[in-house]
Amino acid sequence: MTIDKQAQWLCRANAIINWTLSIRGILAPVGMAATFGIFPDHPFVFRLWSGFVFMFGCMFWETGRDVQAKSILFKYNWIEKSITAFAVTLGYFMGDVPGRLMLLIVLTNWLWIPVILYYDIAVRRLVKNVGK
Repeated sequence: MTIDKQAQWLCRANAIINWTLSIRGILAPVGMAATFGIFPDHPFVFRLWSGFVFMFGCMFWETGRDVQAKSILFKYNWIEKSITAFAVTLGYFMGDVPGRLMLLIVLTNWLWIPVILYYDIAVRRLVKNVGK
């Protein structure tokens, strides 16, 4: 399987994960937050964050539609995951984030960041070499 085809599947998988995880947070933010041991004073913040997760799912999907033409978007995929992972991890070590949410971030962000970064570099090299 070619690099761009692998990257396409990576983007699609991440889009589906983002959409799946965000829908409940948009529709029922208090219930979704409670799943991870969070009881927000302001549920709209959790809904807003879930909306951003959904939006980044759309970006993943768009990137996966044509990874070479949309290669510039790859960096925003790993940047988004890095910001989220860092913020939640910092919160975890400061005692603000429950272990269940930290586990979710490990599974949906920390484990994916090096993979997405690898494909960002690989696809950019591919695009650069095609232009020669």
